Amino acid sequence: MTADQLAVLCGRLADPADAVRTSPEIRARAETIADRVRGGAAPDELADDFDELEELLLRAGHAAGLSPVRSYERLPGAGDGHPVLEVLACPGGTCSRLEAPGSVPVDCLVHRRPMAVTRLRS
Repeated sequence: MTADQLAVLCGRLADPADAVRTSPEIRARAETIADRVRGGAAPDELADDFDELEELLLRAGHAAGLSPVRSYERLPGAGDGHPVLEVLACPGGTCSRLEAPGSVPVDCLVHRRPMAVTRLRS
């Protein structure tokens, strides 16, 4: 589950209006997690850190916490007979975050690098 939580955290870090960026206490915990991942810690080693961040989010009224069950925009081509051939994925390979490629660059704020273009295979 922690790789999924890292994916959610990474996406939330990319949103300047998200509580993960706007709340100093929550942001400090999120940055600690990101720093540890950049330092080489695997997401499954950070279960306690994710639990603390989840608790902070829940106490602040963010009921979804770090749940990967969220509503995302559909990927371009999904379901219309034109399969998506590329997605943007975690550049460190540490989480399951995926984004649709577009004209706006997408960065991973955990690894502080652009998301990696990944080709999908059938």
